[in-house]
Formats: sequence, C-alpha cells, structure tokens
Amino acid sequence: MNYLQSAQALYEQMVRDRRHLHQHPEVGMDLPETCSYVMARLTEMGYQPRRLGGGVTATLTGKPDGKVFLLRADMDALPMREESGLPFASQRSCAHTCGHDMHTAMLLGAAQLLRDRAAELNGTVKFMFQPGEEGYKGALHMVEAGLLENPHVDAALGMHSQSASDYPTGTIMHTTGPSAASADGFKVIVHGKGAHGARPEDGIDPVNILAHILIALQTINSRERNQQEPLILTIGQLIAGTAENIIPNDGYLTGTIRAFNQEVRVHAKRRLEEISKGIAATFGATAEIQWYTEFAPTINDRALMAELDGYVRELLGDDRVKITEPQMGSEDFSEVMLRVPGAFFNLSTGSREEGYLFGAHNPQVRHNEAALPTGSAVYAYTAMRWLEENC
Repeated sequence: MNYLQSAQALYEQMVRDRRHLHQHPEVGMDLPETCSYVMARLTEMGYQPRRLGGGVTATLTGKPDGKVFLLRADMDALPMREESGLPFASQRSCAHTCGHDMHTAMLLGAAQLLRDRAAELNGTVKFMFQPGEEGYKGALHMVEAGLLENPHVDAALGMHSQSASDYPTGTIMHTTGPSAASADGFKVIVHGKGAHGARPEDGIDPVNILAHILIALQTINSRERNQQEPLILTIGQLIAGTAENIIPNDGYLTGTIRAFNQEVRVHAKRRLEEISKGIAATFGATAEIQWYTEFAPTINDRALMAELDGYVRELLGDDRVKITEPQMGSEDFSEVMLRVPGAFFNLSTGSREEGYLFGAHNPQVRHNEAALPTGSAVYAYTAMRWLEENC
C-alpha cells in the first residue's frame, strides 16, 4: 500500500482530530488543551512526546546513526469569531481561521504513517507541534528551548494550508527561493512637550515631528535599497492628541517592514531607528522605538527544495505540483530555516473554482478536508525519502 492510500485510510481519524481542534481553539503561546490533545494522540501511537518551548515535540528513529529531518505544524488560532456556518464551528470567541488545525491533523496523520513504517526509516524524524505562530514568536521559543538539538536537525519542512487558492484541492505549491517576506512590526513614540495651540513656542510638537518622520521613512524604500530587492514599509497608524487646540506631550506611529532579503531587512530596521531618533532630536524631542513581531524572511534552501520537489512529484505527479511566486505575508518557520536548511510548501485546501472563496484570517474561511490525506502523505513521504537519500 502506498503513502497516499495509507493516508486515505487515516482520513476519518484526521477529520476527527481536525474538528476537535477546530471546535476548541486556543490563541498565542499558552495552548494547554491543544498540547494535551496532541500529546495524547502521539502517546496512543506509541510515541513519547514532551513539552518544549510552549509546544510539543517527539521523535521517531529507525536507523539510529542516520540524519534527522524535522516536520512542523503550528497549532494556534486567531482572536476572532468564526462566521463559516460549519456545524463544527468554534465554540469560543477565537477561531482557526488560518488553518492551523488542518496542519496539526495532517502532522498527526504523518506521525502515524511513519510509525507504521519505522523499520524502513533510515534515520530520525523529529515532530514540531508549534504554538504562537500568529505573532508570538512561537518557533523562536521552541528553537531557543533546544528544538534543533538532541538530536541535531539536519533539514526541515513546514507546510501551510491555502484556501481560495488558484489550484485544485490537494495541489502542492512552492517557490524555488524566497517564499514569504519578513514582518517587523514597529511603534515609534515621540516624546515632546505639551502646550496650548495658541502658544506653540512653549511646546515641542510631537505631531509635527511624527509627520516629518513619516515622510522621511519613505526614502528608505525610494533611495536606499537595491531597487531589485522588494521592500514594503507601511505606516498604519499615527496617533496623537485629545483636542484640536492642545499640542500633546506625546504621540506615536505604527507600521510594518517587509522584505525577502535579510540584509535589506536589517538595513531598513536600522535606518528606521536612526531616522526617527535623528529627526526627533533635531526638533528637541526624543524618539523611542518598540518592535513587536520580528519575523525573518522565509527563504527556501534551493538544493533542499529541488530535492523535495522531486519526491512530491514522485508521490503526486507533476500536475499536482506548482511553482508559484513569493508572497509578502510572513511565516515564523523562518526561525528554523535561518539555522538549518529548510523548505516550505503550501497545500491547496480549496480553490475559488471549487467554491472556497475566502482566504486565511477571514472569519468565513473554510478548508476542504479532502486535502488532509495529501498533506499527511507529503509530510511522511518527503521525510522518508530524504533520509533514504541522505544517509
């Protein structure tokens, strides 16, 4: 029996896993019920899972002196209400509107597929069930807690569901290099001096200073970057004051920086701090910069991706593998890919033509559960084949 047939035999169990998680979502780094469920399922399969960095990990070793391949699924939901109309919709004020319940169910399925073939495994597979992908640095927490060591990880694969895609359910999509952009959320706080609007000379106007900063920041993109390297610097808020005739003491602006190139990203962040603090000082004020989300760009290792692409084509056929363009959204699996060769797939969980009209982070999003066996088989088969060819 091949991997797809074996995964199809696990379909009903994966649906049960997915729907349980979907009805009981949790947000952020603290996912006690989700982690307990995942650990219980892994234990049923014969694994010895453990908590690590807020998430769950387990290993499966066939040949003990072989290499180590990591498979990752994120588990956290979003703080928004679901409006899908599904009979198993979230029972809480948060929801799996990014498909992480699908990822977790698929990786549990892969864990069973690999467990059933442990004698054939030419090395070790490490499973990463991650919390806090949605802006909470969950991958980094697990990495800092030792995820990539004991045993040391040699290569890694992550996967994400994509509803409202351009391709039929069960299609694997990937890029050959950059996959997702960095995402650095920032807040620039200007501390000035309040005054009456009729006597501006008595104050230091943070509104005026923030306006100068906002305009000056655009020169990072237009004048300082390599024009062949994408960079987006977006200001989403400029907040200051409580009345029309009062100069406030303080004000702030917030935004994000996104790039595919790590050097471009680092330069833009450094220049944002220098420009903001320099302009504030010019006007006699001070500027404080706070960084919120800090995701590196997700860049596929070209050699690894070429290899895994071949394995997926062996499994699914050429017509179900598509090379796509990079996206300016972000993905914190980049923290793993900064440290070991990594690859990232997207899996179509419903196309617009099939009636799946809403994408991730939309309260009406739905995912086609028929994609679960494909995702599970891809996880398991790529790990098995990579270990076989890289012994």
